[in-house]
Amino acid sequence: LCTWSLNTPTIIENEEHLTASLDKRIAAARKLADKGVKVGFHFHPIVEYVGYLDEYQAVYEKLILQFEPSEVALVSFGTLTFIKPVIKQLRQREFRSKITQIPHEDASGKTSYPEATKIEMFKHAYESFSPWQKGEEKVFFYLCMEPHELWAKTFGYNYATNNDFEHAMLGAYCKKIGQDYLI
Repeated sequence: LCTWSLNTPTIIENEEHLTASLDKRIAAARKLADKGVKVGFHFHPIVEYVGYLDEYQAVYEKLILQFEPSEVALVSFGTLTFIKPVIKQLRQREFRSKITQIPHEDASGKTSYPEATKIEMFKHAYESFSPWQKGEEKVFFYLCMEPHELWAKTFGYNYATNNDFEHAMLGAYCKKIGQDYLI
């Protein structure tokens, strides 16, 4: 299993300096999938900006066109979350990034997007991948570092405990690679 962090061309060009382009990342994943290696994709962080939903939609559609669900083990979604001292230090240092300008609110002792924004981001992403959510070869989707309540509002379900989540995730991965999951 090999995974890639993906983002929109806007974020890659303006925030992910000295990293591979979106097309190069997808091409690398395609090469491994062609060799029988299961792949996965992390959309973390999803970043809000003017037109972001349309630009992320184009990325999701590109993946759906280039990969079968049987080739993809996982897709995760997450967004920017900072402990308060970090965002404060970044702002004080005049860190050159639009990321420090996004609207943050308190989120369990950290700062992050407002819940309504996160729901919009994550539901849009999850619903965009509906072709990968069906059948025996369905892809495992999860939220990275988000509270249980947000899972229910995004996916329509959540896990009662972190252990339940880990069991489901590892079980799904093992099924994808054809290995028994022993616990």
